[in-house]
Amino acid sequence: MPNRVNRLLLSEIKQRYEGKEYLIAVGYEGLDITSTNAFRAELASKSMNMTMVKNRIAKIAFKEIGIDGIESILNGQTAFVVGDDPVAMARTIRDFSKEHKEVVFRGAVIENTVLDESSAKGLADAASKEELKSKIVGAAISGGANLSSALLSPAKNIAGCVKSLIEKLEKESA
Repeated sequence: MPNRVNRLLLSEIKQRYEGKEYLIAVGYEGLDITSTNAFRAELASKSMNMTMVKNRIAKIAFKEIGIDGIESILNGQTAFVVGDDPVAMARTIRDFSKEHKEVVFRGAVIENTVLDESSAKGLADAASKEELKSKIVGAAISGGANLSSALLSPAKNIAGCVKSLIEKLEKESA
């Protein structure tokens, strides 16, 4: 890779993707500029971005970063979508590809593990981070609520019995 421009691109790609935990590779062959810009805008509105990368440079960059096996998802024109939530990324790509058949999943890199096309598509059906957090919080709260109900129930029963006994004794004394 003697070309100075390619060395600069390699450096930029390494810097951009080093330390990123979630990348989804998409194919975009045949996608026009207007649709590409619409896709980028939709991604940007959700704090995601897309970079189109030459496969040859991507292979070298990811190998130097320490991600092996990336070549299996690099075929044809490839772009990488980056964000903080792989499920939200996959859902956004899936939703956009419903109207733009040119956009296809090629694979993903999740925490330095390369996923194939079907696994990347499957991310769109998984629970998002926010959904998982709400389930965990709900489980934690419901356990505490059930425990407090169980602890307070006998006291309520005793209080009810004492109250009815007091009322009964008041009626008898009257």
